[in-house]
Amino acid sequence: MNERISDAAGREELIDELIIKVHDEIRFILSDYKSSQNLFDIIYDALKSSGKMLRTKLLICTSLLGNKDLSEKIISQCAAVEITHLASLIHDDIIDDSNLRRSHKSTQAKYGKDVAVFAGDFMIAKVFSYLAKKGLYEEIWVMADTIRDMCNGEVGQNLIKYRVDTSEEEYFENISGKTASFFKTVCFLGAKNSGFDQKDIEKMVKFGQNLGLIFQLKDDLLDLFSDKSITGKEIFSDIRAGIYTYPVIRALEDEKYGKDIYGILAKNRKEGLSQEELQYIRKLLIGAQAHTLSNEKIKDLADENRNILASLNRNDLYYLEKILEKVEKS
Repeated sequence: MNERISDAAGREELIDELIIKVHDEIRFILSDYKSSQNLFDIIYDALKSSGKMLRTKLLICTSLLGNKDLSEKIISQCAAVEITHLASLIHDDIIDDSNLRRSHKSTQAKYGKDVAVFAGDFMIAKVFSYLAKKGLYEEIWVMADTIRDMCNGEVGQNLIKYRVDTSEEEYFENISGKTASFFKTVCFLGAKNSGFDQKDIEKMVKFGQNLGLIFQLKDDLLDLFSDKSITGKEIFSDIRAGIYTYPVIRALEDEKYGKDIYGILAKNRKEGLSQEELQYIRKLLIGAQAHTLSNEKIKDLADENRNILASLNRNDLYYLEKILEKVEKS
């Protein structure tokens, strides 16, 4: 694949073409699910709710910063990341007992928890088998480390469930693993594809981590202040599960509203919270400026990322800036 296009229209067309190729490669990697009609149905349903392929776009746009010709390896990297991420979402829905995934019935809700576990495991096994057959050995250890970091974050979050004294440091440590790990990975792979030196690779990994943190903070806000018609999943799911995210942590520090929030959350583990109590917590969070404080953190992370891009001394940063803006403003 010898493609280098400098004009904006051509670059947009190239990105779209590459995304189509990634979709095709995903179907190829998982093609032997056709040997089982049941597995076919499960994987097909999961792929329908696989999202907007943000991580693929980030990997492609970072790879396009280099002076090298693009190679088929990028398609393989993107497909591996997308399948592994999708498998993690299937497993995440099992842990959260979630019935919805982006307005579609989740795999575990439609087929049961046991089947969902096997479907997710099947996807991960296929990724490592595929990468090994392709001879992409660096990608194998990169993906293994990504899964390790993701699991560490999930375990860390699980161990502090219902803890009203959860600190900001604990929160960010956990989401750096469970959410930001994939963003760091695609930025690392993209920077390597672009021929960056070690210093710039580290900058791009930091860019990916910050982007993942922003992504999670935005998701936390949606869970507290949005509704199911927008998010495609149940609201207040984190609080119901005893997961107290950044907006809640900051609101608990508020002199006026913190004690009332603490009092309600203290009974959450034993009794759970009624819909009325959850709505009341939302009012308290609004009073404590939780939304504003979270958006200030998002802006700080986004500004840091803009400084990182400015320090790269590269001309064609438009698409990374566009991705950053989209995640920040979504």
